[in-house]
Amino acid sequence: MENAFKQKQPWSSWATRFCVAVLTFAIGIGAQWASTFIPPESTPQQPTQATYYASAEPATLRARILEAKANGDKVVELSVLGCGWDIGGLQKALSRDTVVLAELVGKKTYEGPYGLDTWYRFRIKETLVENAPPRFDYLFQSPPSDMLPIAEDEFLVHETNGRMEIDGITVIQHSNGPAYLEAQTYLLFLWINPSKRTAIRSGTDPLGVFLVETDGNLRSYIDRPYPLKTHLAKRFKNSVNNMRQALKK
Repeated sequence: MENAFKQKQPWSSWATRFCVAVLTFAIGIGAQWASTFIPPESTPQQPTQATYYASAEPATLRARILEAKANGDKVVELSVLGCGWDIGGLQKALSRDTVVLAELVGKKTYEGPYGLDTWYRFRIKETLVENAPPRFDYLFQSPPSDMLPIAEDEFLVHETNGRMEIDGITVIQHSNGPAYLEAQTYLLFLWINPSKRTAIRSGTDPLGVFLVETDGNLRSYIDRPYPLKTHLAKRFKNSVNNMRQALKK
């Protein structure tokens, strides 16, 4: 009698092979189907101008520069208006301020968080009046390290104006402070800190700034009339020599 088990073996072998084939096919299809759900590797993107602009704090100089670049502009113009106190008349100014004839011998502009700062270097040619500065050191800023040393006959004055090229953009900052001209002599009413060799102009506006012309006459930085300008014209005829002689008496 034939072995019943032997008779069923061929069907069993075929069925097994069929199941294996189906399983293999299913696994392959499943792998392909699953692979469609694997996110492709992301390609790193270069930061756009908008990204950089968004990263800069609003109202900062850096934000203004990036905005200009995004708009295709080449120039950024800023304006700063300082407000504070008036210089007063001649008598008050002479009793309070140091008055010097000084020549501008150098300047340097720096980029700040919100605008430009320019430090002007003056060499004193003559001191006409000398008064002690206020006893408040915090009023006098410390100069930048690359402007040091400052000679005994020199002083630095800080102003919030200037012109500077930053990342291909021309930044121009205007203010109600003076933009001094190099190699030019000025009559200045100011306070000088003897240890820091930095100075503060007397008055918020440049009312105590006078250009000394080649003939020795004074020309005020501000055109409009004001007490100090009027008194200098009336008492000294806008002459440096007249002023010098009168103050010696």
